[in-house]
Amino acid sequence: MLWRFSANHSHLYPGALLSCLEPRGEARLSPGDEVLVAFTDGMAAMGTLAAVTPHSAVLSMPAYLTQRGTWVSERVWGLAPSGEPGLVRVRKRLSRA
Repeated sequence: MLWRFSANHSHLYPGALLSCLEPRGEARLSPGDEVLVAFTDGMAAMGTLAAVTPHSAVLSMPAYLTQRGTWVSERVWGLAPSGEPGLVRVRKRLSRA
């Protein structure tokens, strides 16, 4: 399944917020789902959920360029619910599997 999220910055970092752009429903995140992240600078990147539990997820993001031309290397992020519906917080950068 494809999920669309909007980030609150031009890149991800610990503490960054991701807002789910999908209508609320019964669907839940699952390992292998694709995640399209739209950044505030107008750029976007497609990641993959490597793992999902009820209280966390692991998002693998490919390398991409920001609008200003900054190269962001491939990274793996730990995610957790923020406490607000439809909002996810980036917890920390994880080592690549």
